[in-house]
Amino acid sequence: MTMPLHDWIQPISTSLRPDDTMEEAARIMLETGLDVIVVGDAAGRMLGEFSSSSLYQMIVDKTPVTAPIRDFIKTDAVTTRMDKLSEMKLEQIEQMVSNCPGAYTVVVDDHRRMIGILTRGNLARQHDDRSRAPEKSALKHPYQAMYSWDHIITCDKRMKHCIALAAKTARHNTPILLRGESGTGKELFAHAVHQESDRANGPFITVNCASIPEHLLEAEFLGYEPGAFTGAHRAGRLGKLELARGGTLFLDEIGDMPLALQAKLLRVLEGKDFFRVGGSQPIQTDVRIIAATHAPLEDMMAAKTFRADLYYRLHIMTLTIPPLRERRCDILLLAHAFIKQLNPVLNTRVTGIEEAVQEVLDQYEWPGNIRQLRNVMERGMILAEEGELSFADLPEEIAQSAAAGTGRDLVHEVEKRELERTLRETNGNKTKAARLLGISRSAFYEKLKKYRI
Repeated sequence: MTMPLHDWIQPISTSLRPDDTMEEAARIMLETGLDVIVVGDAAGRMLGEFSSSSLYQMIVDKTPVTAPIRDFIKTDAVTTRMDKLSEMKLEQIEQMVSNCPGAYTVVVDDHRRMIGILTRGNLARQHDDRSRAPEKSALKHPYQAMYSWDHIITCDKRMKHCIALAAKTARHNTPILLRGESGTGKELFAHAVHQESDRANGPFITVNCASIPEHLLEAEFLGYEPGAFTGAHRAGRLGKLELARGGTLFLDEIGDMPLALQAKLLRVLEGKDFFRVGGSQPIQTDVRIIAATHAPLEDMMAAKTFRADLYYRLHIMTLTIPPLRERRCDILLLAHAFIKQLNPVLNTRVTGIEEAVQEVLDQYEWPGNIRQLRNVMERGMILAEEGELSFADLPEEIAQSAAAGTGRDLVHEVEKRELERTLRETNGNKTKAARLLGISRSAFYEKLKKYRI
C-alpha cells in the first residue's frame, strides 16, 4: 500500500504497568481524561488495557488504593501487528478499526511491543488532510510554532526574568535547557523562543522522548533507510532531525532519552551530522536544539543514566520555570484568563469566580501546575454554564482542599465521574445505570445523594 502508515498511527503518550497502584491509575485518568489506558511491561510489550470500568470495579470491591491494578487488567484488548497492517488496503483498515470496540486498535510489532494506536478519528482526519492538500501546499512547511510571548500570562518577577533571558537567547543558535515541573509551560517557552529567533520561518518540530517506546525512539529521531527493521516502511522515513532542518527541534522530557541516543544527539550538537537507522552515509543538519525536562539530571548523571557531556553541552543556557505554587499572583490571573478564553469554545457564559472559591484556588498547591488549573476551570465552566463558579463546580480534591492529598479523596472524584458517565450512557435511567455498575438501586441512590448528582 502507498500510504504514510506511520504518520497515521498515534504515539502512546500514556501507559500503565501491572504494578501501578489504584491511586496512580486514578490520578492518571483524572489528569488525562482518558477512559481506557493501555498496559505494557518494561519492554513495551502489550499486556492489555485498564479502563474506567476496571477502576470502578476496584472501588466497588473496596480495594485498597495502594493495591496494584494487575488483577483488573483486561487482556482481550484488540491489537494489530504492523506487518499485517502494511499489507491491508485503506478500506480494509477503516472497516477493521470501525468494528473494534471503541473504534481503535493498538498496533504492535511481531514481539507484541507497542508501536501506537490507530483510531477511526485518525483515519478520518487523514481524509480531511488529503482533501485540503492543494490548500496546504501553499505553506512553506506544515510544522509551525503556535505560541508567542503573549501567550505566557504572568505578573511574577521570576517568570518575567525567565522570559527576558529566553528572548535574549532566542537571537542566537545556542541550545536551551528548560527545567521545571510538568504543566509549568516549558513547551510554550520553546514555541516562543522559536518565534523570536531568526529561524521563525523554519519548521518547529517536537519529539516527546517519554511518549515514544524506547525501541522506536531512535528511528523517530534519526529516521531510517528502507528495510532497516521489521515493520519499516519500504521507502524509509525522514526523522525529526531532517524535518527540523533550518528550524528548531524541541526535545521534551529529554531525561527519558536512552543513553545510546544521547550519544548521537551529542554528535549532532558538536558535529552537526548524524546517520539514519540502517544508513552508512552521514547527513548534515542545521537545527537549533531546545530541550525540556522535569527530571533531576544531576542525580541521573551520578547514577550514570544521563551523559554528563550532553548535560554540559545543553547547560549553556538553562531556564528554570517556577511551579504555580511559587507564583501565587498568577493563579487567579490565569483562572480569569481561562474563563475569557474558554467561554466561546465551550459556549458558556461564565462571568467570574465566587470570592470564597478564589481563596481556595489561591491556597491550593496545584501539583499539576497550569495544566491542572486550566482543566479545573474547563470542568467548572461546563458544570456552571453561566454566572460565577462555585464550590459545586470544583473537583472534590480542591473543594475540600483542607483534606486534600489523600488517595481516598482522589478515588471519590473518580467514583463521582464514573457515576456521571454511566448516567449519560443510560440517558439518565438510574435502574439501568445501577445495573451497569453492579450495585443495588438503593446503593446507587445513596451515592447520587453523596455526590449531589
